[in-house]
Amino acid sequence: MIRNLAKLAIHHGGISSIARACLAGRAVILRYHSVSTAADGTHLCLDPGLAVRPEHFDRQCAYLARHYNVITLDEMVTRLIDGKPLPSKAVALTFDDGYLDNYTQAFPILERHGLNATFYVTTNCIDNEEILWTGLLRFVVFTTEVPVLETHDPIAFRLPLGSPEARKEAFTKLIVTMKNIPTARRLELLEAVRVAGQIEDTSALSGIMMSWDQVREMHKAGMIFGAHTLTHPNLPNATPEEAQTEIHGSGKALAEQIGEPVRHFSYPNGRGSAHLTEAVKGMVRDARFDSATTSVTGSVQMGDDPFALKRIGIYNRHGALPEFTLDIERGKIGA
Repeated sequence: MIRNLAKLAIHHGGISSIARACLAGRAVILRYHSVSTAADGTHLCLDPGLAVRPEHFDRQCAYLARHYNVITLDEMVTRLIDGKPLPSKAVALTFDDGYLDNYTQAFPILERHGLNATFYVTTNCIDNEEILWTGLLRFVVFTTEVPVLETHDPIAFRLPLGSPEARKEAFTKLIVTMKNIPTARRLELLEAVRVAGQIEDTSALSGIMMSWDQVREMHKAGMIFGAHTLTHPNLPNATPEEAQTEIHGSGKALAEQIGEPVRHFSYPNGRGSAHLTEAVKGMVRDARFDSATTSVTGSVQMGDDPFALKRIGIYNRHGALPEFTLDIERGKIGA
């Protein structure tokens, strides 16, 4: 209660405005995943905590347009590369993965407010050609009717699913494990989990991602698209050959669809050394991208490595504007 009152005081008392004025030279990249409600279907494969409600996103866009200088990621990266100062109060918006609601919900709101965003897409999942593996795992764990999820190979698990809390705990254990094992073993474990969960019908996930027609429509309207690998692996745990294919292949596939080179890349799971290494960063640079974003929280300033750009994650809890504005300012302070 006291914490919430403090946030309201900061938000309405003008302290955020003072902070913005004092922090000229730093910029912020916001990281969204989904703008949706349960009715959109995205929550079947994505933690609802990562989804921003459409009315909240609309309010956030209105606030950003009024109080910040929302620029394209193209401009921000070009300034970093050229050594030109960043505009005062600069903010860029990004989305990860390529969910359909980015088109049906976020895109119209962005256009209504005259704002631009960069959408990093997992290219093999566009047109729902493949199911995003993280989404399939969530779908199995949260929809299976078995009381205990039990696997033996390639890794033994016995995970009770008797309550919502138990399902969350089971999902966390599985996804942490899967992000930290080689790709082939991860896929084996994912299939073992699906079989153990007795999930045969995954058709509910067949309309979760954007189509290439929608990507091209948004691109033609001025939205920017970046690569997010082919299949969303944890790149440091892939073989060098797999990582090269994931990075180069996603850029090539996207470029062919939008008809121009792709400048920007986003590392899947990009939180620190477990998900981003110098070798992976070098592969992205060699693939002729101009920038790459991480999921590490922080701001952007002159001199930053354009292949390890920090962002601020925006989640369901940011529906309250004081929470939203305070985290932006915290991110600008945290280099």
